[in-house]
Amino acid sequence: MLLNRLNPQIDEHLIKQQAGFRAGKSTTGQLLNLTQYIEDGYEEGVITGTVFVDLSAAYDTVNHKLLLNKIYSITNDVRFTDLIGRMLANRRFYVELNGRKSRWRNQRNGLPQGSVLSPVLFNIYTNDQPIHADTHSFIYADDLCIASQSDSFETLETTLESALSNIGDYYDRNHLRANPDKTQTCAFHLRNREAKRELSIEWCGKKLKHMPTPVYLGVILDRTLSYSSHVQKVKAKTAGRNNVLKKLSNTRWGAQPNTIRTTALALSYSTAEYACPVWERSPHAHKVDPELNDACRSITGCLKPTRVENLYLLAGIAPPAIRRKIIAQQERLKQVTDYRHPLHGHSSPIKRLKSRKSFIHSTEPLVNNPSTSRIAEWSKHTQSMPDLLPMTPNERLASGSSRAWPEWQCLNRLRTKMGRCKSNMKKWKYTDGPTTCECQKAEETMEHLLQCSLLQHTCTIDDLLVFNDRGEACVRHWLGKV
Repeated sequence: MLLNRLNPQIDEHLIKQQAGFRAGKSTTGQLLNLTQYIEDGYEEGVITGTVFVDLSAAYDTVNHKLLLNKIYSITNDVRFTDLIGRMLANRRFYVELNGRKSRWRNQRNGLPQGSVLSPVLFNIYTNDQPIHADTHSFIYADDLCIASQSDSFETLETTLESALSNIGDYYDRNHLRANPDKTQTCAFHLRNREAKRELSIEWCGKKLKHMPTPVYLGVILDRTLSYSSHVQKVKAKTAGRNNVLKKLSNTRWGAQPNTIRTTALALSYSTAEYACPVWERSPHAHKVDPELNDACRSITGCLKPTRVENLYLLAGIAPPAIRRKIIAQQERLKQVTDYRHPLHGHSSPIKRLKSRKSFIHSTEPLVNNPSTSRIAEWSKHTQSMPDLLPMTPNERLASGSSRAWPEWQCLNRLRTKMGRCKSNMKKWKYTDGPTTCECQKAEETMEHLLQCSLLQHTCTIDDLLVFNDRGEACVRHWLGKV
């Protein structure tokens, strides 16, 4: 209730550089704001120098008296300010170590952990931080990146040191603790001869560490914005999430297919697609796809040799490249139409480098709704591919998903003609035995299983796709065998 009352009052007073916990702004939008600034520097042939400032326990060092003064200066509401003061007062804590407890102590500084008000109150507290001339500040809550552009490293070092001096004085006045040991610098440019040149910047009497691959809002950047390191990190993280899916899709029992699909979208896909409008144009982006293929195998119960395009048709999930493209187009639409977006109204320099594919120059705004656009792109993608399952791309599971896991798994292996029949097992070198079917009339291939004389009625792929009575009878006969 308090948050809903406070937000409209203060949002218009917050500095435009602050994107944290504000309506219409997001981590993706702020990342695009920074990376587009760097891309513009590439086009203009200049170096972009950055400092990623680290604060120690930022929320825990907020001074209550200073905070209340700043709240009142924005709201001009004595009663509201007093109410916030009462909420922050009389908070106590103790420390327990090895079974022994310290005495209770009063908490005179800091914001409540986990409170929905804390991020907004921190935005108010840091709203008067200085923005140095000749620099751009990219702020998300307590994550601050100070950037500047110049033709020479020496000019950048002077400018950024001056900006850090100003922000350091501000932190001292507001009881915030700067951490120069974890503050990092990085230079973004396309001058390969100076690829190993580091920024030499001092702050608080310490030389800042130069990091070739700094992390900002969860995305790993690099000198040329190739995102190679970030994609490798995303791939490894998605693989870890896929382990959960494999537990759910156990061969003997398995959860309901809809449950596994929902879990895959919530865990694996959300991880693999985080901030993808920033990096989806990278030549390394496709390296994440094998992990998403693996997620779809868990959803459908199909084996590894199964054709990837069939996995997505059965799982009802568009291919990764299409999903990333539509998400980027959604973000581009927000950038064009929503004045709150950090890049709204951005004017980029004339494109000079054909090899660079920046967000503004390479991404078109979304025209239709996301689902319609994904299906349209997906249909176009499958038209040029022969020998796919005769299914229309659709964002829902194929027929039969309401059945128990073993039946769903057997059904999809029969549909894709990729199961553990004797012929395939010999082909994959799992056995050297004979490949004759139990009916003793033909070789046991996946095609033969649908026409085997042991079945009461023969079956076709169409019967399996719609999962009618013939398809169901076929699945029940071969259950646990393929």
